[in-house]
Parts: sequence; structure tokens; C-alpha cells
Amino acid sequence: MVENQIRRITVKNLWKFVKTSGIYFIGTVLHKLITFFLLPIYTKYIDKADLGTYDLATAYINFLCSILFLDIWSGIMRFAFEYEGEERKKPITSGIAIFTGSTVLYTIVLFGAGCIFDIKYLPLIYLYGIMMNIQTLVGYLARTYGKNALYTTSGLVSSFVTVVCNILFIVYFRMDYSALFISACIGYLVNIVVLGWGIKLPKLISVSAFDKDLFKRMLIFSLPLCMNSVAYWFLTSYNRVAISNVLSVSENGLYSIAGRFSSFITLFTTCFNMAWQEMSYSREAQKQTNQGEFYTTALNSYIKFLCMGLLMLIPAISVIFPIMINESYADAKQLVPYYLLATIVSCISSFFGNIFTAIKKNNVLFYTTVAGSVVNVVSVHLLLPVVGVQGASIALFLGFMVNNTIRAYLLKKEIQVSIDLKFIVAWTIVYIGVSYIYLHANAIINVLTVFVGGLLTLFVFRKELKEILGTIKNR
Repeated sequence: MVENQIRRITVKNLWKFVKTSGIYFIGTVLHKLITFFLLPIYTKYIDKADLGTYDLATAYINFLCSILFLDIWSGIMRFAFEYEGEERKKPITSGIAIFTGSTVLYTIVLFGAGCIFDIKYLPLIYLYGIMMNIQTLVGYLARTYGKNALYTTSGLVSSFVTVVCNILFIVYFRMDYSALFISACIGYLVNIVVLGWGIKLPKLISVSAFDKDLFKRMLIFSLPLCMNSVAYWFLTSYNRVAISNVLSVSENGLYSIAGRFSSFITLFTTCFNMAWQEMSYSREAQKQTNQGEFYTTALNSYIKFLCMGLLMLIPAISVIFPIMINESYADAKQLVPYYLLATIVSCISSFFGNIFTAIKKNNVLFYTTVAGSVVNVVSVHLLLPVVGVQGASIALFLGFMVNNTIRAYLLKKEIQVSIDLKFIVAWTIVYIGVSYIYLHANAIINVLTVFVGGLLTLFVFRKELKEILGTIKNR
């Protein structure tokens, strides 16, 4: 009887998860496709050194924002699910008060740094960070109120605007990499306006709703997220800094292009994580039981989905790479398989992190991320002089493997979550073969490999597909 109840709960949650992530998926697919078609323009009109410099600047901005903004948008969403109706203004108003203070500090720090260092395009870089954070905040508010379709639509509109601006500034006005900052800011602004209008943002904020005690609780809740974001930066973005310093900004430009292909992975993980955050936060707020069963099912499904998707993505990239990328960036192709593998492992780490956040164990995030960061930073400096840019991806993979191993162990102790290790071992063998085909086989063989990967995916998810189809028929 109990097992049947758990099964029904799991299928119900799976169906809800599929519906919510499906909305995000449609928007994310179109968004990534729109921005992906900028790659031929980037690689044709922007020099490797300039692209590497732009990538480095955004890495520094992300670092600063990780420290100062406390990931407060996650805190707002988490606490908002504990309130209903007008009461929701309390966590929103208190959270925005924290956000405002962070913005003031961001302004002081960035322009203070500008007085000490010669930072090219400082006003654009400053505006880029401001607009990026406001867009993230408003986007989380839209999701908090279940405005998923609005969130998706606004993202598509802003992406289209960004692409048009990039083409206009780079191709016709022949601007340098400053065009990337300007276009991004315009796109962010459009997104903010559309989302703000759709959720009636001014009506969600009330000075009288400010709650001093809640403000303190949200601050305490978000501080570990902030520290984790800083450590996470050293686990991911620091490698760009290392490449630029140890090798060159041109090499960082190649690494940046390889990273653009990882957006196909984040295409899936973004929509899954957004749907997952909402469902897990809501579930924890309602104090539902069967945590171990629920999280084990979700985690293993997520891992399988990512891994099987990668088996199709790698050979597909081999086919489209020479079409999309200018030959001056040809050396970036060999970086792709290792970069994508590291991205997969990083996405699994983020999913672990969302589970810990949902059960309010944020302190775990910091310590595990620090452990991975130390491994990454040490490894990248040891590997870059030996194997070149490839060492950055290998170091990233090693760092996240340490991070995931610790998180999996702690989560198993906390709520009895387990990972399907047999699948991971079998998949690793297939991944090695697919990577070899990517590097050494022709386009026809790679196309066939995509289809084989698709068939393997259907086989792996045969039970889940049967359950979803059964749920649809019974509705």
C-alpha cells in the first residue's frame, strides 16, 4: 500500500515536472537557437583576443556580483512560497531592500576599482552588471507567481533584440567587442520592461510590508548562498582568468567558443532546474514526506537525461562546427568534448545544490564548493603549462567530481538519496567511444552516431515514457 502511494506521488510529480519544464524548454530552445546563430558573426568579425577580453571582463563582473548580491533572488523565491496573497509582499519587499543595498555597494566597488586600474569600457561593464542582476531578480519574481509563459516570452523577445543589435553594431557599424556589452544591456532592458509590466512589479512592493525580522532571516539564509557563489566562481569562471594570465587572451577566446557549445546543455538544464526549483521549494513549504524516494527519482532521471543528451550532442557538434565557426577559431573544436563533459558534471552539482537549498541545508553548499574550487584552482595551474587550454576543462571536471562526490555522500546520509552507479559506469564507456568518433570520424559517421544515441536514449527512458503516456491517457 505504502509503495503504491509513493509511486502515485512520484508519477504525479513527474508529470508536473514535465509540464513546467516543457514551458521553459520551448522558450529556452528558441532562445539558444537565436543566440547560437551569432557564432559565425562572432568568429568572423571579432578577433580571438577581443573575444577573450570580453569573456574575461564578464568573468570578473560575475565574481563581483556573486559577492555583493547574495543570490538574493533565490532567497526571495524560497521565502515567497511560505506566504500567500498580500503577505507575499513581505519577502519580496525585504529581498528588494537587500538587493538595493547590494547595488549601492556594487557601484562604489566598481567605480572605486576604475580609479585605481585602467578598465576599458568601464561604464558599459558597470551597466552590464546592473541590468543583468535586475533581469535575474524580475525573472525570479515572475516564476514565483507562476508566470512561466511570460518568463519564456520575454526571454525570446529580449534574445531577438540582442541578436538584431549585435548584427547591427558588429556587421554594419563594425564596432569592436563593446558592441557585445551594448547589445546585452539593450536586451536585458527589454526583458525587464516586459516582465515588470507582466507581473505589475510596482504593486508587489510596499514599504509598509517591510519586515525587519524577515529581512534578517533572509539575509542569514542568503549569506551561505553568496559564499557558495563566490566559491562557485573559483570552480568555474576562474579558469578564464588563469588561461588569460598563464597562456593568453587569444587562447581564452578559443576556450570561450568551446564554451558556447555548452549552451546546448544549459538549454536543457536551465528549464529543468527552473521547474525543479519551483516544485521542490513548494514541496518543502508544504512539508511533504517521502523525501528520499522523491529526490532519488528526480536526481537519477536528471543525470540520465543529461548524459544521454550529451551522446547525441557531441557528434552533432562535429557536423555543424565547420559550418558555424570561422576557420581562425578551428583549434576550439578539440576542446569541445572535454568542456561538455565538465559542463555535465557541473550541472549535476547545481542540481545537488538545489536539493540542499530546498531542504534548507545551505551551509553544505559552501564547504563542498570550496573543496571543488581548491581542486580546480590547483589543477588548472598544474595542467595549463603541460596540456594547454585543454587543462582548463580537465581541471574543471576534477573539481566538480570532488564536489559531487561529497554532496552525494552527505545527501545520502541526510535523506537517503542514492545514485545509479551502474548507469554511470556503462555510460562512461559509451562516452569514450563517441568522443573518439567526434575527433577522428567523418561527418556521415557522426550523423549516424546521433541517431544511435537517440535510440539508446529511448531505451534508457522506456519506463518513464510509458508512465508519462499512461498519465496523459488517464487525464
